Amino acid sequence: MKKIAYGFLLFFGTICTLNSFGISKDRPGFAVVADQKSYQEARMEVDEYAWSLEQEGFKVYILAENWKSPDQIREKLKELWNSTKFPLEGAVFIGEVPVPMIRDAQHLSTAFKMDQERYPWNRSSIPSDRFYEDFDLHFTFLRQDTLYPLYYYYSLQAESAQRITPDIYSGRIKPPAGPDQMEQLKNYLKKVVDYKRNKQKADQVLFFTGHGYNSEDPITWMDEKTAIRQQFDYLDGQQNFLEYLNFRDEDHVKYRLLSELKRDDLDIALLHHHGGPEAQYLDGMPEVRSIPDEIEDVKFYLRSKLRDAGDSEDKRKAVRENYMKTYGVPESWFDLTFDPEQIKKDSTFNADLDIYVEDLQYYSSSARFIMLDACFTGSFHLDNYLSGNYIFDEGKTIALQANTVNVIQDKWPDEMAGLLGLGMRVGFWNKMNCYLETHIIGDPTFAFMPVGKGTDINDWLFTGKNNPAWWKKQLSSPYADVQALSLRMIFEKEGISAAPLLLEKFKTSRFFAVRTEALKLLSFCRGPQFIEAVNLGISDTYELIRRLSAIMIGNSGDPAHIPFMINTLLKNNVSKRVEYDLKTSLGMFDKKLLLEELEKQLPEKEYLLHPGETGKNLAKTIEYNCSRYEQDVAELLSEKTTKKDKLFSLRNFRNMTVHQHLDQLIQFIKSTPDADLKLAAVEMLGWFDQSWQRDKIIAFCDEELKQKELPDKYRSEVLKTKNRLQ
Repeated sequence: MKKIAYGFLLFFGTICTLNSFGISKDRPGFAVVADQKSYQEARMEVDEYAWSLEQEGFKVYILAENWKSPDQIREKLKELWNSTKFPLEGAVFIGEVPVPMIRDAQHLSTAFKMDQERYPWNRSSIPSDRFYEDFDLHFTFLRQDTLYPLYYYYSLQAESAQRITPDIYSGRIKPPAGPDQMEQLKNYLKKVVDYKRNKQKADQVLFFTGHGYNSEDPITWMDEKTAIRQQFDYLDGQQNFLEYLNFRDEDHVKYRLLSELKRDDLDIALLHHHGGPEAQYLDGMPEVRSIPDEIEDVKFYLRSKLRDAGDSEDKRKAVRENYMKTYGVPESWFDLTFDPEQIKKDSTFNADLDIYVEDLQYYSSSARFIMLDACFTGSFHLDNYLSGNYIFDEGKTIALQANTVNVIQDKWPDEMAGLLGLGMRVGFWNKMNCYLETHIIGDPTFAFMPVGKGTDINDWLFTGKNNPAWWKKQLSSPYADVQALSLRMIFEKEGISAAPLLLEKFKTSRFFAVRTEALKLLSFCRGPQFIEAVNLGISDTYELIRRLSAIMIGNSGDPAHIPFMINTLLKNNVSKRVEYDLKTSLGMFDKKLLLEELEKQLPEKEYLLHPGETGKNLAKTIEYNCSRYEQDVAELLSEKTTKKDKLFSLRNFRNMTVHQHLDQLIQFIKSTPDADLKLAAVEMLGWFDQSWQRDKIIAFCDEELKQKELPDKYRSEVLKTKNRLQ
């Protein structure tokens, strides 16, 4: 044991804590988890970081070891969380800390549905620190990766909770691989400590929407700006606090976005776009405004396709002839395809559409917190990952929220964002709206100075405030997201008995965020109030609520939704994304009932200019969407269909919950002798968690579980499906 200059004790391989130095004993604990090498080489910086956390009121535990497995870390974190003295609020993982790679839990992600049998484990598993945060989740250890020794594979157990409710929050501080990795770590920790000495208020927000996101619907962007303004309305005044940037603002918006992120006064950046582990995909091909520009656009496309043909002259000739015949273009439009100057020009044009890690090598961002609502940009398990390049530089960015795998567009990424400006720690914020893939990159205790007084969000959340009556008083708060948080805390204590209150708030609140939170919580209740809210939500003022309602209608399948679906689809001005989601949901209902409702409502729509044509088109859409799922079910049941195609259909039914064919799906499980199909089918039923017929699935699961001679793997999947639906 060695005395440290900063006044606290350290033990390698054990938990060490910092001395109190007059700070109240009634305070949260925080764990700094590091691999031994990182701690040894950056010990002074880690200790200073820990000391700065002490000054903020934490009791800090430093855990530094040559970690043998994630289980070793999880057990220590759980022990600290269960402590009656200084219970753990959060943790940060510094350096080469083991990465849990989660399998058999795709329902806890937003979009990840990769075939685990077909693809390698390192690709078909989800890197997730929910393993360390949520102690209600239970896992079975499978193996350690031989090529990537930091990867540890786990399967979610059937007996586990089937919904994410983190007990603590966390963040990752892992510099991208390279010779200066330790220097980057040291410099970042110094940056964090400097900020904690001079905290700032959040008074400038930027939000950006990229190419191909949310169907590029202007109504979506317009409503989101209104919602964000309500969430941060304590900043509203003569000085503009909210900047909006859209990919269409520039032919190459990349440089304008990078310029905005360098603004010294920018505090929060909410960025929506597509992404990859080393890229932010911002732009498509710029819109053309003249015939010459259109021709140049086509030439650019043709040159790229000809280059894709490779070095074979025969393949090049075939490509030229195919496009000339298909589109009637002259051969001269392929000119300069292999000219070195043209190749360089085309390559530069392409590279300027998006942001790559190479662009960040000599770039420094000043936005203190960035949300990357994009796929794969938070892949901290890789040697190099995009979000890491934003914090390990000379800029002022302290933390990001990013995703380790792909993420769905139709989610609510801005949930509770207004609490950030009120001083909420970003770790708490991530805890409020995370999925299996969503992570804080950087210091999870990062927080802005509160804008208002008497609103200590962090203290409220740490102490629990377990009295619903206390939270009900906060429903009168002037802050939209404080009201939304209050609904969440009331629901966590009262469960489905809070449904009447949630429905009332959904009907009456003027705040978009409060209504959206109420709808989200009602979706967990899955009762009559949920059905009513969804039916009302399809006509809500806020586009996101309309969109979520359109999706939930399909997830529910209750025939009570049909009049509201048809009424909405007959309106003149339905936003693109809502129309898409609602038409997709049509196939999950009884075709006869849909057509009958259309015939009933069509004469009532006096505003339709061409009612006959409108009705005919909608009837055609109903026929198509319903018939294709009828055909999929028929093919599943057919003996002529290959096993491969049956597995494909079963996986598809995870996205398209065909409630009207549920009896046939259950009968298929009972009758098929194929163990793989049986397993895939019962797993698929677990995605009917909002279905109006889920009691029928639960009854089927109970019936199956009564059988004594069931294969262990199948029994486990049946139990998991049942637990997901209850």
